Amino acid sequence: MKALLTEEDGGGVRMAPLIDVVFLLLVFFLVATTFYEEEKDITIRLAGASEGDARDRIPDLLVINIGEAGVIVVNQRVYAEPELEALLRESVARNANVATIIRCDRRARHADFVKVLNLCERTGARQVSVATLHTDE
Repeated sequence: MKALLTEEDGGGVRMAPLIDVVFLLLVFFLVATTFYEEEKDITIRLAGASEGDARDRIPDLLVINIGEAGVIVVNQRVYAEPELEALLRESVARNANVATIIRCDRRARHADFVKVLNLCERTGARQVSVATLHTDE
């Protein structure tokens, strides 16, 4: 007995499996891709500030993190005061307008912050900013 076909089963490409494969590839590349983000030490709790604007991204940027215990970290490497001074001098020698952002934990001693600020002044780093969290107070 012969089956009755009302429509012919065309030899075209089935779209549903193709869309599934493309969707899976898209999800794979989204998960596998790492996005560049400026250096942030997650353990640092910034102080709040109600004034000021967010800075635009600057290509030659030096981010100095000061932890609660006074530990200075740049590019995920711990620096002592003389090493940080040498790094700042080298950065200023390469680019006189190097931007420096100091991210200091709000529980850190003020003396640790001032020490890094003095190093920036001593080495000639002129574009120095202090990172804070924006608050609505």
